[in-house]
Amino acid sequence: MERCINCGSNPCRCHQPKDLFGSPFLCQGRIRTRKFASPNSPLDQQALDDLQSCIDGANDLLRSLGSRPDEENKRQLQLYFLELRGEVVTVEIICEFERFDVEESSNLPNDDMTIKKTICLDGKIATAGRDFLQVNQNGSSVFILYKNLLSISRKDCKDEFELEPEFIDAEKNLRRKLAFNFGEFVAKNPNFLNLFFGIPLFYMLKQYCGKEAIAFTTMGMVKGTISGVDMDQIVLINNRGEIIINLGEICYIKVINLK
Repeated sequence: MERCINCGSNPCRCHQPKDLFGSPFLCQGRIRTRKFASPNSPLDQQALDDLQSCIDGANDLLRSLGSRPDEENKRQLQLYFLELRGEVVTVEIICEFERFDVEESSNLPNDDMTIKKTICLDGKIATAGRDFLQVNQNGSSVFILYKNLLSISRKDCKDEFELEPEFIDAEKNLRRKLAFNFGEFVAKNPNFLNLFFGIPLFYMLKQYCGKEAIAFTTMGMVKGTISGVDMDQIVLINNRGEIIINLGEICYIKVINLK
């Protein structure tokens, strides 16, 4: 039987601090660190924190815009969008649609076989993944691939708020799982997996199987119920049967009738 290293009892009879991550034993004492009395800035702590936050945000955005389009850059872009969760924004999406006039399009070069259109959507940023942004509207969620994002602008909102750090009010059991069983616990939770590592769009859409959705693709709009999702495609079912759509051809997808 495991016993406390201080009092030798199980459960521990030592004076218990407020939070032990659910453990019955007293935590080890903290190692003393040097304390510096002199401030490192002429600003007060609140002003210094605000300034540092602005600098970090600007640096993150510059790294996202200035870096090459690789996986690391997308992760940086995701982290920036996660900081904007809850913000009401206007999103401009650039979509390519194929020409349906056969006689006209047959005489055009391949580059002119598509028409580019800009679509504007309003909503609240819910989350962001490795390659997509999720914007929530009333009763629906819109998923937009980063490659189709043209611009994002904030809208004036009367409700001002400050985004709190993750897990600041997490319950003891959750904090213990994150501290002592991180890998297994996070791997089973898509939201935590996305927060710590970033997940692709197809992985997020798996949670919406059985929900109605509208996919806006290069061939037009397709509406149906999501019946399956894999790495390369999504399957919708409607009165015309089963429709397989390549994820690379989707401009954006809107999951509707959500409560």
